[in-house]
Amino acid sequence: MQVLTLAGQSIKQPKDFRIGSFNLTKAGRVATGDMTLEYIATKRKFYFEYDVLAGDELDIIKDIITGSTMFFTLTYKDNGNSESATVYAGALEKEAFRNDGVWYWKSVAFDLIEQ
Repeated sequence: MQVLTLAGQSIKQPKDFRIGSFNLTKAGRVATGDMTLEYIATKRKFYFEYDVLAGDELDIIKDIITGSTMFFTLTYKDNGNSESATVYAGALEKEAFRNDGVWYWKSVAFDLIEQ
């Protein structure tokens, strides 16, 4: 089982946790019209999806990713090795629903981008 922490706090295991990577580049054109492309770095993007979260489970995540601290640490396992990244949050998407008078959140999704 994957153990995930955000800013040192354990969070519920998502239904889907994916890791992507992308290259940061600086592109431009010179006077001849030829394109130039400079490699800057390779960064990771982490995707989280949950079917359902209780309000308190979402609050833990939301307080971290929408708080006043823009960058925080994500720790996770990759091929059995403990990994970490300093990340910032993309958009948080969620849909409220009620069951037996209790509010839950469904279709919760967010992504974290490496600093």
